[in-house]
Amino acid sequence: MKLQNMTVIFSIIIIPVTLILSAYIGIQMDTVLKMQKYDTALMGATHDAIAAFELNTISNKYSTNADSVRRDIKAAINTFSTSLATKFGMSGASSNSVMPYIPALVFTLYDGYYIYSPHEYNYEVNGEQKTGYEHILKPYIHYTGRYKTGNSDIVVNYSLDNYVTIYGYVNGKYESYSGYLIDRNALVVHNGNVVEYRLKGGDNLILNQDDSAKKYYQEAYDFTNWVIAKVSGIVTPHNAIRSDGKAYREFYPEFINDNREILKISSTNDPEDRASDFVQHKRTIMRLSIQENLNNAIKVYNEHSPSLGTHSNFKMPILTEDDWEKILTNVNMISFMEGMPVGTKIYNNYTIVTSTQNKQYINPNSIYFVDNTNTYHRINCPVLANNVRNGSGLTGYKSIDFRKLPDVEDKTKYTYTRKEYACYTCIVNSLDEDISLEELSSIVLKEYYHALAKERYELDKITKMIKYTK
Repeated sequence: MKLQNMTVIFSIIIIPVTLILSAYIGIQMDTVLKMQKYDTALMGATHDAIAAFELNTISNKYSTNADSVRRDIKAAINTFSTSLATKFGMSGASSNSVMPYIPALVFTLYDGYYIYSPHEYNYEVNGEQKTGYEHILKPYIHYTGRYKTGNSDIVVNYSLDNYVTIYGYVNGKYESYSGYLIDRNALVVHNGNVVEYRLKGGDNLILNQDDSAKKYYQEAYDFTNWVIAKVSGIVTPHNAIRSDGKAYREFYPEFINDNREILKISSTNDPEDRASDFVQHKRTIMRLSIQENLNNAIKVYNEHSPSLGTHSNFKMPILTEDDWEKILTNVNMISFMEGMPVGTKIYNNYTIVTSTQNKQYINPNSIYFVDNTNTYHRINCPVLANNVRNGSGLTGYKSIDFRKLPDVEDKTKYTYTRKEYACYTCIVNSLDEDISLEELSSIVLKEYYHALAKERYELDKITKMIKYTK
């Protein structure tokens, strides 16, 4: 009898507990599945937005114009919101219903970035002034460092590569100039004229007088000479000033008494070497700029989320070092999402998608090479190396030249800038993105530096300034 009583008591206690635990586990599993679904939706919508941005920029011959870039970004945002709403099962007309859960979108471009986030606006209802908040695309923010010492006060606009624009007062005199920085020791110069470029581990690249590559190296040489002579002593971390006019050293101790001359370019401070003082400082300025402006945007979002239709208290995710490496070396879109109920939790995540097909930036890893077989290859393709060894010539072009585009006159058809076929080996094999130049043959290496210089020279720059002194 006692055993029967214990069995009854056990059943009364354990069965409800088991049912509750089972329901709880089911809810948790459902939450995990929904979280994964939201991750996929956010990633997919960001990919769709980047694809729209790439298509618009490649198809538009004015794609590097500031107004045109802004229109392309707005179109990408519309694609993002529509795609995200669709992936959540909402109609296209309801795409704005997902935006209250988007505290910010960030578009990192060649020499700056856009932030799309809530902003205050005033409106009138029955004669009464009210304040509302809506998402807008903020003005473009350049990757800018300001440096002030004595009667010198200059601004340096950085970019993803070795291109900079410098303007301001140098020893009380206004000057401005734009160009590529280069290690002058890599150049062979006769009477001020650059005639060859010294390759790393190979023969020298002999430059043709009328070639774009020749003009790139010559102008980079002249610009670097001016920078070292005029402003290298001004541009130090200790002299760096934030956008609010306060010195960085007031907030970041590592800037104090750091008097390295960032623009004093040399073999040990190569502007294309990741470990150089120039690249490390440039990336620090770019990173701090993005962090500070993004934090301000998130603060506004948190303060006024009820006006947007949600009650989120967004906690900024900590971006990893791998994330920052991607952000500071490529054109990207960063999408943040917060506040969407997911079972027992609140969704909070971000995603980063890189654009590899745009007119904003010539990525050194995105140069394709055409050989005599009417085929184009990645630089580290073994088939390309074999063809070169057998005497095949090659020419390098930016990767977007091989992408199909809608025909201007007939949108149902496509056209190509380059008409060669893609290499089968490059398509089916996973080739390492980190190219080791030292492993390339001198023939491939020559064309690599020639093509990179040519494409960089022909890339339009919004911030370009000719040499000016007042």
